[in-house]
Amino acid sequence: MLAFPVLACLIGASAGAAFTFIPRIRSFPSRALGWLLAIAPATAFIAIASQFPRVAAGDALTWRIPWLPALGVEFAFYLDGLSALFGLIITGIGALVLIYAGYYFTPKRADEKSAVETRERVSHASPTSESLLPNTDARFFLYVLLFMTSMLGLVLAGDVITLFLFWEGTSITSFLLIAYKTKDEDARSGAFKALFVTGGGGIALLAGLLFASAISSSTDLAVILRHGDALRNDAWYPIMLGLIAFGAFTKSAQAPFHFWLPKAMTAPTPASAYLHSATMVKAGIYLMARLHPALGNTPMWFWLLIVTGGATMLLGAIIGLRQSDLKSVLAYSTVSQLGVLMMLIGEEAPSAFKALAIGVLAHALYKGALFMIAGIVDHETGVRDLRRLGHLWRVMPWTFVVCSIAALSMAGLPPLFGFLAKETLLAAELEEVLPRLTRLVLPAITVLTGALMLAQAASLTLDTFVTKPGTGWPASRFDASDAHDEHNLHAHEPPAGMLFGPAVLAALSLIITVFQPESIVGLLASAATAAYGAKVKVSLELFHGINLPLILSGIAITLGVVLFALRSLIRGIPSAPALNMNLIYDGVLQSLDRAADIATRTQAGRIRVYLAVILTALFALVIVFGDLWRVFDGATLPNLSRRLFDEPFSVQTALRAFGLLLAVAASFVSIVIRRDLLAIIALGSSGLAVAVVIALEPSPDVALVQAVVDVLTLVVLVLALSRLPRAQRERAEGLNGTGVQTRNVLLAVAGGVMVTVLCLYAFASRPRASLVTPYYEQNAKPLTGAADIVGAIVVDFRGFDTMIEITVFSMAGIGVFSLLRYAMKKRETAGLPTEGEIEPDLAALLQRPLPPTITGIDGVRTSPFIHALAYIALPLSFVLAIVQTIYGHDQPGDGFTAGVTLSLGVGFWYVVFGYDETRSRLRFLRPGLLIGAGILTVMAGSIAPVFLGGGFFSPFDFGAALGLPLPKGFYVSTSFLFEVAICLVVLGAAIFIIDTLGHPERDLE
Repeated sequence: MLAFPVLACLIGASAGAAFTFIPRIRSFPSRALGWLLAIAPATAFIAIASQFPRVAAGDALTWRIPWLPALGVEFAFYLDGLSALFGLIITGIGALVLIYAGYYFTPKRADEKSAVETRERVSHASPTSESLLPNTDARFFLYVLLFMTSMLGLVLAGDVITLFLFWEGTSITSFLLIAYKTKDEDARSGAFKALFVTGGGGIALLAGLLFASAISSSTDLAVILRHGDALRNDAWYPIMLGLIAFGAFTKSAQAPFHFWLPKAMTAPTPASAYLHSATMVKAGIYLMARLHPALGNTPMWFWLLIVTGGATMLLGAIIGLRQSDLKSVLAYSTVSQLGVLMMLIGEEAPSAFKALAIGVLAHALYKGALFMIAGIVDHETGVRDLRRLGHLWRVMPWTFVVCSIAALSMAGLPPLFGFLAKETLLAAELEEVLPRLTRLVLPAITVLTGALMLAQAASLTLDTFVTKPGTGWPASRFDASDAHDEHNLHAHEPPAGMLFGPAVLAALSLIITVFQPESIVGLLASAATAAYGAKVKVSLELFHGINLPLILSGIAITLGVVLFALRSLIRGIPSAPALNMNLIYDGVLQSLDRAADIATRTQAGRIRVYLAVILTALFALVIVFGDLWRVFDGATLPNLSRRLFDEPFSVQTALRAFGLLLAVAASFVSIVIRRDLLAIIALGSSGLAVAVVIALEPSPDVALVQAVVDVLTLVVLVLALSRLPRAQRERAEGLNGTGVQTRNVLLAVAGGVMVTVLCLYAFASRPRASLVTPYYEQNAKPLTGAADIVGAIVVDFRGFDTMIEITVFSMAGIGVFSLLRYAMKKRETAGLPTEGEIEPDLAALLQRPLPPTITGIDGVRTSPFIHALAYIALPLSFVLAIVQTIYGHDQPGDGFTAGVTLSLGVGFWYVVFGYDETRSRLRFLRPGLLIGAGILTVMAGSIAPVFLGGGFFSPFDFGAALGLPLPKGFYVSTSFLFEVAICLVVLGAAIFIIDTLGHPERDLE
């Protein structure tokens, strides 16, 4: 099954999460953890390799399940030679990176923390982050495996919507890896820059893929590839190609979007070795190669990719030679190689795609090894600056050997695999099918680029391991006092396990060309064929006689040696400001900041202003476009009056009238009363009265939600009141003069009139017979097993919407938590009062009628009677929540009301017992874990039916399938998992807010 490799990596990520969060296994050694978690990608590697015989035979394997059948969207995987090549690179190098990372995050000696260890472990960001993610090393493994899952899903995707889903997953997880050192400003800046650039490209990519899907009438990748003629001949082809290319160029760091990649080197070196050599930066390359049969073979495709790739190739090589940081040199050489690969995709010759397949594999092997070597040097010496390194070959001989082999491949010297990549590249650029101009220009810039790459490879090896510190650097860029040798760097060979990964990759660069395994030849040929769209032959022979590519290669080598000898002179030349795209990036961000500043000036920060604007705008739209006259015609008002006044008197009518009067009266009291606590109680009474009216309609589900949310709002307002300094409240009341009150009354009356008219308009415009209600009434029970139609709609019919909504809800809860915590810290920094005085009415209520004991909110001593109520309320809320979750699919109540009910019980404890006592007794209050568990539960519940014969988000009764003895009406189904997930997310978001409002200021950091 093609989903197995992705599933294996996802299981590995789950194991990484377990080692991150579960207290008893947090201290698991990093070295052992790396070897253990490497089993997941190794298993995925074997699973993909096992399908190679069928792929080599020309078969394209598919696996698909319905996702959005109405739109024809499927969750699909597709395996051919191209996706197999990338999949094997992702999983194979991924396993080696995990092993390497285990040693990288281990100190050099048991009694000594190395400098790099200190830098990596500084990422325990804030008290909240540290409490949620205590095991930093395991957190890194978790992020890598999540990224690996996303990247593997991307290259195996068989549907363009599936592809885009995983594409965005790589952007998010790479952001987490680049920003791993959360207290490092450069890390945060580099991560944001990468996300900003690649995220913008992702939006463009989605639009382009939707164009392709609309033209080919399918989101199936195989169908799109078969409709190449229709896509190329469509009038929207230029726009579609531009959007897709923009997404690919930003992801693969093509000029002028290359600037984010060097700044992403703030990531830990294992992440750089993985993201920026073999995986993430190759996503755009894979995308354009994948879509070549459908979108290629046009002049626009040719010139767009040739010019962009050629410029990127030369630009990266020129800038790279001037860099002094090991990882920066590797980053710019990666930019250059990505330009080479993009340029090859633009060419319309079989030899170009042969060179593409060889180049992808060769670059992954030598660049992954060199990134790991850079990490070893950093780990063992604490230095990454080429100007301060030198003479390391004496103390790190094996590292020097591995680095030399990988660097020789990067330089394109025989008999390494990189030499073959360069030879096939030059041969492709000399093809007769290319325009004459390109056959002159491309080989010239390729020779210059090859020479610069050789100079960089020589600098990486010789300046690090052989020459003395400072060699090859002009006096203007080197301070002799900063120079070190191997003795004061305390360098020595790394552990064998740390050298294992780069040694394997470097050895493969030699083994492939020496032994020329048939399996590798077949894999490369299959990949080239899939990308080109026709048969491509691949040979790994190094020598084909004296020919023009060999002569050009010799020129590049000679020129490279000269450039290396003159590197000091080249590095002394001032850099050209025009090449610094970071200035443009900074200008764009500053423009966005200015635009945001202008936009925020129009926002008064007052709810009454927002409400007035919204209602006025809506009213204006109805007047202009909505036939408002319909409200006052001869049919609407009589019908409305008959419904309101001609209904015979009954107890239900009296209760409805009482509820409406109580809602109005309580709202009025909440405005005019001077005591804050009483105003809050009045406001809560108004909401409960509305709940009564809703229940009489009857709409018990909505009424229950209204009631519990109203009570929770009351508790939150009481906690917020304790945070608001009384002097500030009194000052606000003093500003509420006669003029302000008159204005508020006029606004309220106008708002009431507008809402009334809009309600009448809705009543007049509403169809007399619902078109949707009969469908749900007839199908809710047969299709979902739910007697509660509202619950069936929320969980079953609109399950995907609900999953998105609870994700947004959790993000909103985290956002409110962040804003509240930030505001409190800001006031504390400014020396302003941050804690209010407890409302006297609330203090009196908490202290009566028995002698005080434990202190509650704001230090008010509360009575045993109030304690007893709290002790009863919390377990009762648990019981109610469990019942609502279990039977919510058939009865009023659901996971949302269950979560709010639990939040009520917890919030009451905060009010009665105070923060410290509540947190010491209720240790399960981990809002981040609750939200994460909720989202994972809903994802598991939606995906699980796929593996049990159902569809994505389809109803499935696990209890019946497993034969579980359950009480009547209780079903362990996907609906139940949904309700549990909603309950957890609501509880977590609510606790985030309550916990912040109840947190003592003395503990805020």
